[in-house]
Amino acid sequence: MKSLPPRQQDVLNAIVELTDQKGFPPSLAELARELGLKNRMTVHQHVAALKKKGLVSWESGLNRSLTVLEEGLKYVTVEAAGNAGGHYLGDDSQSPADREPVSIESGIPLRGRIAAGSPIDAHESPEFLTIETDYAGSGCYALQVKGDSMVEDGIYEGDFVIVKPNPSPHNGEIVVALLEDGTATLKRFYKENGRFRLQPANSSMEPIFIERAHDLNIQGTVVGLFRRI
Repeated sequence: MKSLPPRQQDVLNAIVELTDQKGFPPSLAELARELGLKNRMTVHQHVAALKKKGLVSWESGLNRSLTVLEEGLKYVTVEAAGNAGGHYLGDDSQSPADREPVSIESGIPLRGRIAAGSPIDAHESPEFLTIETDYAGSGCYALQVKGDSMVEDGIYEGDFVIVKPNPSPHNGEIVVALLEDGTATLKRFYKENGRFRLQPANSSMEPIFIERAHDLNIQGTVVGLFRRI
């Protein structure tokens, strides 16, 4: 296995260590501080290089979406793995979908589950998700992901997506879409050829096409991602 350039190795190790310390993925600014770099763009370039090599999952512009993939964990140094307590992959005794939702007194409201697969009913919940974020109090809310239709975008079952209310998304944004039958789904949004396409990020799944605007209600766009470890 070919070794990584020293700075990319530092970035990979820092992602693992910070994720374990905080319980959620670091931002690029936090990575820069951890590595003593003044220019966040430098971190951006190293993360992009790691993503190109298939070592990390990262959605540019999506807050806290940076995670080390299974292939990337092979490159993490023994020291970094030790600092992370060996917990980066989480507790294998319980799948993310089986874990109880986070219930805290204050934070971002957790409004139930959203399908990343076949549409399901999303429901309201009195629970709250407490994380370090700029979106608390901004009208944003959290939904727990169910299904695997967005895995190629690094969104897995059991993850929490942070949703900002926005009925008018741009093409390519990840949205929470409410369909005519009242079910909700998490997909990438595209308006094209006079109709709407809800595109999964899973090559084994087909998109959902909506012909009429009044059959589709966009609840919001995904602006962040949180994963418990």
